[in-house]
Amino acid sequence: MRVIAGEAKGVRLKSPTSGTRPMMDRMKESVFSHLGEFDGLTVLDLYAGSGSLGLEALSRGADHAIFVESAREAIVKLEQNIEATGLSKKAEVRWADVKSSLSRPPDTRIDVVFLDPPYNFPVSTVRSDLEAIVMGGFLSNDGKILVHRPGKESGLEPLGLTLIWEREYGQSRVFVFGHEEEEEEES
Repeated sequence: MRVIAGEAKGVRLKSPTSGTRPMMDRMKESVFSHLGEFDGLTVLDLYAGSGSLGLEALSRGADHAIFVESAREAIVKLEQNIEATGLSKKAEVRWADVKSSLSRPPDTRIDVVFLDPPYNFPVSTVRSDLEAIVMGGFLSNDGKILVHRPGKESGLEPLGLTLIWEREYGQSRVFVFGHEEEEEEES
């Protein structure tokens, strides 16, 4: 596992030995190509694990990334990965569980939220996290939520957001939700 593009391109990332399932490089490259430019954005990496998604965003120009992780071993690897990429000035690590992190109002609006919980988390937990992000006012006006889940899951669409992109990669599926874009009327 490595950083695919940008300032830290090619840096190998360490992964915790248990409890995480990092997005594979091929899938990550496709997803980030779809998401586009990250210059100036703020990202939130929930269930961060190794930090692969947030670090990729920072490497591609995001101004700030907040990493939320509750597992001690993952925090150690995450901090090592942040140091290895040289992106520590733009990274903030919160050793906390996602539910408590989402119960507090955000200090700033988030442009991209990465929601990548362990596969064994029930879909009800993922829906609850999505609802907390939307209802808690975490997203900027153009904000997006990327959800990485088992390929068989569906029905995650959070209230107030629209599914704008979905791809299946082997036994994984990626969903991207955002605010529905208003269509311009033709004159």
